Amino acid sequence: MLGFLLAFGTAISEALKDITSKFNLHYIDEYTAAFSMHLVQSILLAPLIFYFGFEEMTPRFLWALLASSVLQLIVILLYFKAIKRSELSVTVPLITLTPLFMLLTSPILIGEFPSLLGIVGIILIVTGTYISNISENNKNFFAPFAMLVKEQGPRYMLLVAFIWSITANIDKIGVEETSPVFWSFSKDFVILFYLIPILAIKSKKPLSQINKRKWPLLLVGFFRSASVLTQMFAIQFILVAYVISIKRASSVFIILFAFFYMNEKRNFRNRLIGIVIILTGLFIIAVS
Repeated sequence: MLGFLLAFGTAISEALKDITSKFNLHYIDEYTAAFSMHLVQSILLAPLIFYFGFEEMTPRFLWALLASSVLQLIVILLYFKAIKRSELSVTVPLITLTPLFMLLTSPILIGEFPSLLGIVGIILIVTGTYISNISENNKNFFAPFAMLVKEQGPRYMLLVAFIWSITANIDKIGVEETSPVFWSFSKDFVILFYLIPILAIKSKKPLSQINKRKWPLLLVGFFRSASVLTQMFAIQFILVAYVISIKRASSVFIILFAFFYMNEKRNFRNRLIGIVIILTGLFIIAVS
């Protein structure tokens, strides 16, 4: 039960991070947003590292750190591009496809495979995501596939979903080799250094952008830290695919928030149906 509660905490933190990130991206570029988020997270987690102590860095840990940090760097840039260019309620739900990809990646990378009920839950989540992207005025049931190919934001987010199906499993390796706190800090601290030259080349006056949005950026980093920590602790108790599936419940909160507070009302009837199916899938996973 603790694992599911931690995973649900991850979903809430992830939704809050996405919402605050969307507002910030009206004022700053995606490179500054990515750098500041990892900077805040590193600052917040550093005291915990000194409190709990440093862990032994085995060769397996170092390989996992290298692979995860490189892939996460690619993901975070694609992710911010996606939510900057398209509606939250269109792009973010596509991340719920990650658990489907994990039916392939988890057995290969860490030897984990969900139960039959768990697979049913994952399929329901994917189905709910598909329906939430169907246009109410389009009679073609396969229209969302065309949308994923043609629209830039959803295309970025689909790639994010696949890469995350790999990095989520690498997280399990990193946590097994060290601890949730040490792995969370190490991975994002390395990414922070990757982002410095990218920020210098791609961003215009990043320090000025950060100064103007310092408090909202601090919130993004805080919610990101909470999301990462709860996820890393959760994968110690339940399968990684289940943790990520529950984490994707954040899309439900985002769709509702986008409808009530951001006036993103396009196709909300289909998205509401999708929410119900997603929640059903999450419930099945919880009891499997």
